[in-house]
Amino acid sequence: MKKSLLALAILGAFAGGAAAQANLTLYGIADVGIGMADTDGPGSDSAVNVFDSVQSSSRLGIRGSEDLGNGLKAVFNIEAAVNYDTGAASSRFWGRRAVVGLAGGFGEIRLGRDYTPGRSVIGKTDVMDLGLFGNWLTFSDNGGVTSRASNGLHYTGKFGGVTLRAMYASGEADNVSTPSGDGDMVGVSAVYEGGPLTVQGYYQSREFDNGTGGTDSADEYGLGAQYRFGGIRVALNYGMADTDQPAGGSVEHQAIGLGLGAKLGSGELLFNYIRQEVDAAGDPEAKSFAIAYVHPLSKRTNLYATYGQLKNEGGAAFELAKASGSVGGAADTTPKAFAVGVRHRF
Repeated sequence: MKKSLLALAILGAFAGGAAAQANLTLYGIADVGIGMADTDGPGSDSAVNVFDSVQSSSRLGIRGSEDLGNGLKAVFNIEAAVNYDTGAASSRFWGRRAVVGLAGGFGEIRLGRDYTPGRSVIGKTDVMDLGLFGNWLTFSDNGGVTSRASNGLHYTGKFGGVTLRAMYASGEADNVSTPSGDGDMVGVSAVYEGGPLTVQGYYQSREFDNGTGGTDSADEYGLGAQYRFGGIRVALNYGMADTDQPAGGSVEHQAIGLGLGAKLGSGELLFNYIRQEVDAAGDPEAKSFAIAYVHPLSKRTNLYATYGQLKNEGGAAFELAKASGSVGGAADTTPKAFAVGVRHRF
């Protein structure tokens, strides 16, 4: 008995020493809902669905840091998508985040696969926080904002109430199988958060193979603001994706969104309206409307109810987005979906 206690004491001492050198955290989100979806596609009908990742993308991650002294830390983060409705993992297992870097008074520099500057800030002024049916991903994930970049050098710095982000990512094209520059990407963003006001803006540009032996570019930029009046939130967002065409000129995909949040009991009632249009033949456009209620059960667990619908016109084929995944995608259709569910953060 005494030997067992001594062994446990020694093990605890070593564990304490390791903990003093490095900080390691296992974390995640489990989000599952049940409801109905109707893609409104040819021959389709509404169907009962168990939805994964409605309010937040379900995930499992590990992050850690080591104190190197003089205010300098080594940091890393790996994060995988998990589908709680089926138990399946993403085909790119650590595809959400896979970075390592250094942090200090200068900010944080990371290498690897991470969120782009634009994707990092657009949720700050979306009342639905990029979750629930009909959130701002209905623009972003329909070609509006590139979400992540591999082979990247990422910087984040905080200066008072302003957070700055910058990124350069290499497509690693060797000019053999694909033209030099294919996949290269740069981006910057800024967020101001002060009292009731939040303002964000971003610009990013990526190169892509234009199929004629060279590259063209897609420029993405946007602005957003949110203001709180006691228990009321009002948000306005604008986004643009301007993509060069091999034959010359460009195609502009722009969106404007209006959001409203209102405290209701211990929870919050949310509304989102988004209008998208594309500068192309037929004048494709889409209008989406969403309503949701989020009710907290604790600091880490909440219930939600969400409904959204999107109307495509002029040949538009946009999808109605939730936190991860979407409904619809056929031209001139009106996809809609409803779900109630639970989200737990750990």
